[in-house]
Amino acid sequence: MEDKVRRAHTESLFRSVNERIAASAERFEADSTQFVCECADPNCTHRLDATLDEYEDVRADGATFMLAPGHADADIERVLEDRGRFHIVEKVQKTVRATVQRLNPRANPA
Repeated sequence: MEDKVRRAHTESLFRSVNERIAASAERFEADSTQFVCECADPNCTHRLDATLDEYEDVRADGATFMLAPGHADADIERVLEDRGRFHIVEKVQKTVRATVQRLNPRANPA
């Protein structure tokens, strides 16, 4: 698999994990929780404190992700916002952007 596609798949997998974390937090009526960093490193273990409203801001666009500060890869994404506890990045590399949008669980509900 091409490296850029592999990275997009890794990030999409972390996004799917965060979708389940957000759903669980909502069931318990939590306002915030810890999400996983959605970077391209499959071994990343960083946790990101965020409110569910902040998480929904990230999910408003299928090409935006939440990453730990310093985890952005300028080759495929750009930082849109620095929220201190995490960065919101947008996929700008064409192949990566198309892949993460295709794998967006909100665009393709099961």
